[in-house]
Amino acid sequence: MNDYEVLNILMLLFSTQILRIYLSAFHNQKRASGSVKWMAWGIYIFFQYWVVISGASQPLFILILNIGLIFSIYKSSYYVNSRTALFLSGILYAFWMLVEVITNNFLYLTDIDEYSYFFVVGSAISKIIMYMAVHLLKRFRKSSLYTNMPLHYWLRLFLIPVATFYIIHNTYCLTFENNNNVFFTITTILMILINYITFDVYDKLGNNLEIEKRNLAYEQQIALCNKQAAERETSYQETRRIRHDLKDYLIDLKVTLKNGNLNDALKKIDYMLEQNQLYKNEVSRSGNLVVDSLINYKYSLAQKERIDMKCYIFVPEEMVFAGADLCIILGNLIDNAMEAVNSFLPGQRYIDVSVTQIKDSLSIMVKNPYKGKLLLNGNGQIITSKQEHRNHGIGLDSVQRTVEKYKGELLIEHEDGIFSVSILLFPPKNLHSNS
Repeated sequence: MNDYEVLNILMLLFSTQILRIYLSAFHNQKRASGSVKWMAWGIYIFFQYWVVISGASQPLFILILNIGLIFSIYKSSYYVNSRTALFLSGILYAFWMLVEVITNNFLYLTDIDEYSYFFVVGSAISKIIMYMAVHLLKRFRKSSLYTNMPLHYWLRLFLIPVATFYIIHNTYCLTFENNNNVFFTITTILMILINYITFDVYDKLGNNLEIEKRNLAYEQQIALCNKQAAERETSYQETRRIRHDLKDYLIDLKVTLKNGNLNDALKKIDYMLEQNQLYKNEVSRSGNLVVDSLINYKYSLAQKERIDMKCYIFVPEEMVFAGADLCIILGNLIDNAMEAVNSFLPGQRYIDVSVTQIKDSLSIMVKNPYKGKLLLNGNGQIITSKQEHRNHGIGLDSVQRTVEKYKGELLIEHEDGIFSVSILLFPPKNLHSNS
């Protein structure tokens, strides 16, 4: 093995490190190590080595296979949707190709004549540049890219790195005969800028979609709180009216008893008790407006669907967990549970909901029966094998993100036809009560 072969192997290992850092810059939620992941890495490394030693001259084939292998590594290493994985794989290879092209253009200005030495130097410099770039990317990116981009947006943005390969290839063919390296270099630099802007737009658009989802959660929270406040105001007014008319009620009741009409007296007493119940339609009476509003609203929906919903709520009036986050977690979990139990006959439908504060931490548990086989999709979400599986397991990714915000724990169990989600949230640092 000569020095060039040793250097090529080192460059190959360097390439795998660049790819590993790049992928880790976007997601924190890794998949458990498995045979598919290591097989994807193995095929990628073997293919790169084959390209180096064989001097493969089929750029389109190499391009497609490289993007496919990076996509496979990404999907087998992280919980990521296919569109994001394909876009980030394409944008990485577009950047990498452009960096190699512009590096070689500058090397043409030097006196390096030996091709093998020229190739090794160009490869080393381009990899060093990419290594620095992915490190800067990972350092300055502060959020994970979770959003499943709508198809029409994704197609428009993905077209740019695809067009990059076509433009660079044709520009090279046009300028090679005239030896016009300056024009080719300028074109390459412009394509780097265009691809960087495309990546930034993708990132910003994903963040904006996440913000819209959170704003929707805040709107839901406000609507529920307003509904709860209106219901309580109505109850308070009714209670005040009854208290104001209490003397007249008692006089009427006394007359009824004197006349010996015990059945009428009992009906009047029951009526008074019924009208005087402030929380007669509520199952959650903790005093925490957000939790009570959400639980009581979902309970009313469950009653309409003939679902037996048992609630165990033990939380203080004030908590350090943001109200919108509680709405995201409880809302999604209860919605998923209601969706699942609707496949059962009335009388077999039930949901158990428990929300308890233990010291400063918050414990949440939702349990329900389910039918069908549970599957895990590309985002780590639970779905069923039924035809309407797209309507099941929705929102678990949002729950997962919210749990991660509080450095919490999420446990999903499904055994003997019972599906259970348990969550433990830890109090955030430097965060005052938002509920």
